[in-house]
Amino acid sequence: METKPVIEVRNVTIQFGSLKANSDVSFSVRQGELFGLIGPNGAGKTTMFNAMTGSVTPTQGDILFDGKSVLKKRADEICKMGISRTYQNIRLFPQMTVEENVEIGLHAVPQYSRLAAFLGLPVVKRTERETKQRAREFLDRFGLLDKQDMKAGSLPYAMQRKLEIARALATDPKFLLLDEPAAGMNNDECNELVALLQQVHQDFHLTTLLIEHHMDLVASLCDKLCVLNLGEVLRQGTPAQVQKDPEVIQAYLGDRRRKRYD
Repeated sequence: METKPVIEVRNVTIQFGSLKANSDVSFSVRQGELFGLIGPNGAGKTTMFNAMTGSVTPTQGDILFDGKSVLKKRADEICKMGISRTYQNIRLFPQMTVEENVEIGLHAVPQYSRLAAFLGLPVVKRTERETKQRAREFLDRFGLLDKQDMKAGSLPYAMQRKLEIARALATDPKFLLLDEPAAGMNNDECNELVALLQQVHQDFHLTTLLIEHHMDLVASLCDKLCVLNLGEVLRQGTPAQVQKDPEVIQAYLGDRRRKRYD
């Protein structure tokens, strides 16, 4: 028996002037799935992520999360609904400590009112103690606990990637979007990341949507794939089905080279 869709993309077109970044894109991600959105560079993957998280408004179509449209909602409202993401280009707070970056994620959904903070009520101090403890638990899970007092910007690149995922998880999402989490990593780092994401997905009972253009990585991680090319859905199916598809192979070999916006 199939679980219900957590996210539904319905006939979404995203246009910037005369340029269509995405054209009539439809797919759904069911509860508990680890779903891959893949395609060559410039296929429109990140643009679709931006639409799901409120950074871009589709020209046509709708995006539903738990049956409710996310269109015309602010990014912070979407976060409070239970959607969190990472970015292709890392967006940490480099001058803040590793621990403080995770604490920001934990504060994404306030645990007390502004009045309580202003009055200095006991709930504020108690919550701050709990926040620090939870932040350290996230850092421990990601192998970053011994780096908690370092500036985030001073971490090695692969650790910055892990920290960004830890911060996204700290918002307590129902639906996690990962935008090329393995970008810039070597093979050993990628293998470590795959094992970590599999464990996190299971332990946190997540529904996850992953952008990647590395076929081997998504094939080892994902239950289902949706392939975009030139802003359109080229194929959907299991990794085994997609990997054997001649049109997907052709797209990845770069025979179609019209410039797109991603």
